[in-house]
Amino acid sequence: MVRGPVFGHTHRLVSSHEEFFYLHSSIARSSATFPLFVALLEDVIIIQQVLDQVRQRHLDGIVPTVKSGVMKLGGMMVDPESDVNLPQKKAIGSLVIYEAESVEQVKRMVETDIYYTSGVWDQEKLVICPFFAATPWP
Repeated sequence: MVRGPVFGHTHRLVSSHEEFFYLHSSIARSSATFPLFVALLEDVIIIQQVLDQVRQRHLDGIVPTVKSGVMKLGGMMVDPESDVNLPQKKAIGSLVIYEAESVEQVKRMVETDIYYTSGVWDQEKLVICPFFAATPWP
């Protein structure tokens, strides 16, 4: 079991296969071949210039993961005070759902992303945990 902070709170990361299968059997199964994992990636205080320099490399870098079906969903989380109708929003992090064999596999993918290596994502606050959809998965 691994613990990690996320947005000021401590959450438990489930990595045990026994816990995974116990939880998975009690919640509606998805059609995924491998388990689903959610990664919460909090941004450090962003210097817009750094983000502008690495954004395109980040987007280009995730294309193979998206095309292969490993990255199921990903996007920017914005400050709750942001006006979602305006083009500029204050980013506070990212949320990504992966279909992968393990927490470790997802961690390796995250750790090679330019947002991670360039310091956009706060490396100390990385949270990866199994995800069990309570509703049908698209």
